[in-house]
Amino acid sequence: MDANTGLFKMKKFVSDASTVFNRAVQFTEEKLGSAEKTELDAHFENLLQRADKTKAWTEKILKQTESVLQPNPNIRMEDFVYEKLDKKKRDRVNHHEVLGHVLVDGGNDFGPGTTYGNALVKCGQAQLRIGNAEREFIQTTSNNFLQPLHNFLEGDMKTI
Repeated sequence: MDANTGLFKMKKFVSDASTVFNRAVQFTEEKLGSAEKTELDAHFENLLQRADKTKAWTEKILKQTESVLQPNPNIRMEDFVYEKLDKKKRDRVNHHEVLGHVLVDGGNDFGPGTTYGNALVKCGQAQLRIGNAEREFIQTTSNNFLQPLHNFLEGDMKTI
């Protein structure tokens, strides 16, 4: 690196630092009341308020929907960490599927030819179908509702 390049980088750094410092001073003065706040157009103020409200409600809806789909906060946190590490989430068996497997196993142990065993197998199969439907619902909701909301907050909302 030659002296001119180093000097240029230093001047740019000082300029950027000066800009940040001046903005911080202006913000502080506005908050303390010692400087006049920059007045914005009423229409622009209205748009800012609507954008802030849209962002806040979108974040609330997103968070609440995620907690309905996965009520356990520990599992939500684990899924979040896996997502940030770009790792595949673990496939978990849901409560209906666990119950379905237990009922089917119990029914098979009693024997599907017995009345009780047959009833357990049929109930277990119904629970397995409910579990599969829940898994499909969660996947569809994530892909078609949550992901677009995430994309909106990460893309369009930051642009706004």
